[in-house]
Amino acid sequence: MPNPTSLRILSTVGNVDATETLVLGDEVDERLRELYAAPEPDWVRMNMIGSLNSRVTGPDGTSDTLSNRADRRILRLIREMSDAVVVGAQTVRQEQHTSTGSTWLCVVTASGDLSGHRISREDAVASVLVCCPADAVARVNETMPGANTVAIEPVDGRLPLDQVVATLHERGLRQLVVEGGNQLISQFLDEGRIDEVCLTQAPVFAPDSAPSLPGSGHGTSFARVLLAEDSLGYIYQRLFAR
Repeated sequence: MPNPTSLRILSTVGNVDATETLVLGDEVDERLRELYAAPEPDWVRMNMIGSLNSRVTGPDGTSDTLSNRADRRILRLIREMSDAVVVGAQTVRQEQHTSTGSTWLCVVTASGDLSGHRISREDAVASVLVCCPADAVARVNETMPGANTVAIEPVDGRLPLDQVVATLHERGLRQLVVEGGNQLISQFLDEGRIDEVCLTQAPVFAPDSAPSLPGSGHGTSFARVLLAEDSLGYIYQRLFAR
């Protein structure tokens, strides 16, 4: 995986002429945490990477071949600062999801099919919460043994996000990062539940057959609060909902 040596801050809120260069050693994690700190106790981020042609996976069908070590470092820090990572079942299968460590993984699924992941039973017991219809619980137990389940009935084929978010809040999980898939993120956008977009643009063209970045039918508008570029030409943005 490409390994950039530095990250240059191009602009931040209130200072469009900001210039700061971070050498990407271990000692910059604290500064990166400051740059990516959530401004409110209850906060929902979307975090994704996209190519120049707005695709979210590379030739291997995962985001790994678009990403680099700086992007993964920021991903790791955002996860560490979050209480839960929220994903759909397709992302679990496509990305062959691994444990998110001390941060809870919340999977939203109508089918309950979580096959293809790389999460152990022990990690599933300790830190995976699956929101699914009652009739999908057996499939969850089959494909991710040990995972904690919460039954939520779908409305028009989708699990209501107000109930998903309320379920997480009831467990003290208030800082959330949504990482995919596209249908789930589009639902969050359409319902006005994304407070922040964290988007990395890779300086490559991905296969046209790869899935694209999610859309919203409501014309959601965001204001950029951080723009940075690493030494390999990857662009990093934070954008807040207007």
